[in-house]
Order: sequence, then C-alpha cells, then structure tokens
Amino acid sequence: MTGENAAPARVRVVRLLRVRAGREAEFVESYQGVLERAVRSPGHLREQLCRSVDDPAQWLLTSEWESFEAIKRWRTDPDHATLVAPMNACLHDDRWTGVFEIMPEGPGARKPRRG
Repeated sequence: MTGENAAPARVRVVRLLRVRAGREAEFVESYQGVLERAVRSPGHLREQLCRSVDDPAQWLLTSEWESFEAIKRWRTDPDHATLVAPMNACLHDDRWTGVFEIMPEGPGARKPRRG
C-alpha cells in the first residue's frame, strides 16, 4: 500500500446497500448505534450515510479511517458482528463493500467552498 518509510495511507470504506421496504427507520436507528461505537474506535475519522434520490431503497455508507490497520481492528473486534447484525438484518443480500486507499491530493486539488 505505502512505502516502508511513508505514513500509513488513510482508507475509505464504501458500502452500497439496499434496505428492505418498510425497514428504513429501523436501519437508520441501528446504524446510529453502530456509528456511536465506531466514532470511539481508534483510527475512525468520519462517516456519512446517504440515500439515493433516484432509488430510495439504495443507500451509500462511507467511512474514513487513519489506516488499513485501523479498519481491520474495527472489523475484527469481537463485538463487531453482534453490533452490526441489527443493521444488516434490514438489508437485502445484494450489498457491496470496498476498501480504498485515499491518494494524496495534488497541488491543483479543489478545496470545498465554505459559506
């Protein structure tokens, strides 16, 4: 992933999910429980949950971590499976997850506008 002397690369986890009809509120509530625990996990930086405008059953969940090792610790925590089970029970099986190394921004990278 990175060179031997380089700082560990931050990673972004991207999950594309389909929530079962009528389970949206339960999904969001259970996600909030997972989020409360995730923000206390070492290396967790930020998280965002989005719902598709075109297909309300489709959701996008992203999280950013200081390193691949940080997300690996979160995923292998003994309580992780129990914690995410209620959220996953609201989902269809056709979900997708990817873990991506965040590349350094170049000198021409646009900064978000404020205000």
